[in-house]
Amino acid sequence: MIFISHRGNLNGPEPLRENCPSYIDEALRAGYDVEIDLRMVDAELYLGHDEPQYLIDRDWLLKRKEHLWIHIKDYESIVWISQQEIDFKYFCHESDNFTLTSNGYVWSHDYNKVMTDKCIVPLINRQQVLQYNQKDFYAVCSDYIYDCERVLK
Repeated sequence: MIFISHRGNLNGPEPLRENCPSYIDEALRAGYDVEIDLRMVDAELYLGHDEPQYLIDRDWLLKRKEHLWIHIKDYESIVWISQQEIDFKYFCHESDNFTLTSNGYVWSHDYNKVMTDKCIVPLINRQQVLQYNQKDFYAVCSDYIYDCERVLK
C-alpha cells in the first residue's frame, strides 16, 4: 500500500505549512508520497489549496515527480501539465465522489464502494482513518499518515 501525505501533513493538519515546498520535502524525506495543490497564475506555477501561495517551477516538480500526486486546481494548470512530455501523476476534481488520475487510478471519496487495487482512498481526518474497514486498495491519502500506517498495514 502506498501512503500519500495530504499537502505534506503526517500527523494532522498544519494549515500554515501545507503545500510549502520545504514541508513537502520533509514528508518525501520521511519516505511518503505527497498530494500537492497546483495552480497557475500569469504563466507561473504555484502551490496552494485555496490560493497561490508558493512559487515553484517545472524543475521543482520534475525532481520530485515519482512521489507527487498533483491536484490540479485551475484550467491553466491542467492545460500546462497535459502539454508536458513528462508522466506527472495528476488529477482534478471539486466535489466529485471519484475521479480518474492521469496514471489510471480511481481517486474515490465514495467510502461505500468496494475499493480495489486500482483505488486511492482519501481518509483526511483521524476518525475516517480509525473507522475505515477496507484494506485491499492501492493507496491512502491522509493528514494522518502515521495513523494510516498503524491501522491499515
